[in-house]
Order: sequence, then C-alpha cells, then structure tokens
Amino acid sequence: MNERAIKKLRHKFILTALISFVCVMILMCLTIYIVNIVTTYRQIINTMDYIIDHDGEITESDEIDREDLLREIRPEDENFFVQLVRDMFNTGLSSTEFIYSVRYFSVTYDQNGVPVKIVANHIAMVDDERALDLAGQAIATGDYFGSIDNFPFTVSEKDGGTLVVGMDISGQLANVRRIGSISIVITFFGAILAFVFLRLISNRVIRPEIRAAEQQKQFITNASHELKTPLAVIRANTELEMMMHGDDEWNRSTMNQVDRMTGLIRELVMVAKAEESVDKNDRTEVDVSKTVSDAAGAFSSVASQSGKTLTTEIAEGVVMKANSEQIDRLTILLTDNAIKYCDEGGTVKIRLTQKGKGISLTVSNNFAEGGGVDYSKFFDRFYRRDESHNIDKGGYGIGLSIAQAIVQNYRGRIDASWKDGIISFTCRLKG
Repeated sequence: MNERAIKKLRHKFILTALISFVCVMILMCLTIYIVNIVTTYRQIINTMDYIIDHDGEITESDEIDREDLLREIRPEDENFFVQLVRDMFNTGLSSTEFIYSVRYFSVTYDQNGVPVKIVANHIAMVDDERALDLAGQAIATGDYFGSIDNFPFTVSEKDGGTLVVGMDISGQLANVRRIGSISIVITFFGAILAFVFLRLISNRVIRPEIRAAEQQKQFITNASHELKTPLAVIRANTELEMMMHGDDEWNRSTMNQVDRMTGLIRELVMVAKAEESVDKNDRTEVDVSKTVSDAAGAFSSVASQSGKTLTTEIAEGVVMKANSEQIDRLTILLTDNAIKYCDEGGTVKIRLTQKGKGISLTVSNNFAEGGGVDYSKFFDRFYRRDESHNIDKGGYGIGLSIAQAIVQNYRGRIDASWKDGIISFTCRLKG
C-alpha cells in the first residue's frame, strides 16, 4: 500500500468513526429527550389524577400516600423488572412539596351542569371567569384528556357531577426544551472534539505505515541500482564468452535472462516513481490528442506483425493540465497490454474524449475468454491470468499496476470491463 492509499484510508477511517460517533450521540440525546417528554407528561397526568381524587383542590393538610400515588404506574401484578424500570423513571408524587409547585385550576359541576365550585387561587394567569371558560371548552371537546390554550386538562365524572382540572405546564416544557437544546449543543461540540481527536490519533497511527511505504519505495530504488552492476558484469562476461568460444544456446539463454532482469528492474523503478505524489506545478497544458495519437502510431507496425488491427477514435483538440510523459506512458502501457492479449485476428481500439477539464481514455480489444473473469485482480502487481506465469507474451504483470498509479495521481480511476467478447480499460483523469 502506497502513501497515497494510506492517507485515503485514513480519511475514510476518520469519516466512518465520526459518522458513527455522531449517530450514537444523536440516538442517545434523542432517547433522553423522548424519555424526558414521556416522564414529564406522565407526571402531569398523575398530578391531575391526584387533584381529582381530592375533589379538585389540594391543601397543606392533605396527607400524601406514596403507594397510592404510584398505583397506576406500578400495578400489583407487574413483574420485578418492569417495576425496576418504572422506578428508574419515577413519575410519582413522593413529597408534599409538590403542593407548592403545582399551578392548576379546577371547576366542579353538579349533575345539571351548573358550576358549584371554582378553584383558581393556585395559578396567577387564570381567574374564576377564565377557569370557567376553559372548563367549558374542555367539556365541549368530549375528550377525557387534552389541551386548550396550552393548558392540559382532564375531565372526570365525580359524585354524579363533572370535575375539570387544568394545569399550567410552562415550567415543565421549558425544562424539556432546555434538555433538548443542551443535547444539540453537546452533540455539535462533541462532534468537533471527536474530529480533532480522530485526526490526532490517526496521524500517529498511520505514521509508521507511511514510513514503511517510503522505505519500501526507497528499497526498490536502491536495490534496482545495486542490481544493475552485477547484471552489467554478467552481460559483459557472457558477451566475452560468446566472442571467445562462439554463440550457443546457453549463452543466448543467459543473455535473455539478463535482458529480462534488466527490464524488470526498470519496471519496478517505474512503479515506485508512478506512486510518488506529483507536484501539480510541474504540469502544463498538454495536447493530449497529439500525445495519444503519437503513442498509438508507434504500435501500428507491432499490431500488424501480430496479425491484429489497431484503430483509433481520438477527438481533436483534447487538452489537459498534465505531465505529457505520464500520458504517453499510460497510453503505451494500455496499448501494449491490449495487443499482447488480443485474440488472433482481433482489433485493438483506442478512444479519447474530453471530459470537462479532464479526459477519458479507453483501450479495448477482442478477448473471447473474458466472461466470468475477476477484472479487479488485473491491477494487482505481478498478476497473470495464466497461473503458470507463462512469459511467452513478455511483460512482468505490473504494467496495469503502473497505469493505475498514474491515473490515481490525477484523482481519477481506471476500470476494466468485458461485454460481447470485448475487454475495455477505461481511464478517467481529472485536470
């Protein structure tokens, strides 16, 4: 894995971890918010039921029985686990202090619908006339529980008459909104802190990987240079042997292997260079049409000698900010690969079009046996579809890997596909 791939993986890790963190935070805050709303409204209902049980008015002399207050939320037949959960979110009225904090009004009607008792001295914003009006609206709804003008109410049949109790819950709603706002703020700043933390941690985590990637590239470069000397000596000794004792199959075999080894070293160095981050300042406006056309032209005779046809469909005036050597190398790699693996008597086609500020380069060829092939492996280094690694076709199995590295330097992508006996390699490069 090269340095660029490691950094890309780091960005994916940060994004995935951050999204996961934010989702968990949102879920937790939403759960807290919903539980707070449910328990608040449950407590309101319990309070109004308690007021109804005390004929519409509670006083300091009322003795509060905790078990009586919790009768609805803890039925006798409830199992231990459910009781434990309910106790954790207790909405009972366990203290006489709640008498001084409840803001309510009540209106009692006899069996003929005549108001006989109005209690409005526990709420400043509602007087007797207002309490009577709100109670009348509550009865008109026909609901047991509801809300009118932001006053929750409950209607109960009592002693042949009707009792209406309403409450001011502005304080409770303010607490609910406050918890919601705090949850949003915590999630926002938590996401920021998590992002900073993940960046710091990921930098430390990938630093050894980047160092290893750099050392690997440096090793390839150094080893390549070191191998050139013994190969040159072997070549010189073999040539001397051929001059002194004549040419034979053993000397020719040695020379062939030296040539192959030299080519492999050259390709490995090219892989290392292709994976290096290219300075964008070194890029200039390149006539890609001409570059691709010239590179393709060099293969016309090669294709003819192989009994294959090379055709081009190159749009005129295709330009892009790039390194002309890299565009040339990319075209050569794809075309060489297409000619080598094209079916006998087949056609190799090179197509170039402009895509915004970038380009689209496609090289295709006949490949009858391409069905059911895993094309993602084609970009692996030293990959050969022939598992015996037959070298009759030449090459080292790393040409497409180099092509992929070049494309990635332009924030692009290269794809391989097969359809109706035609295999296509499509490169999309961004300018």
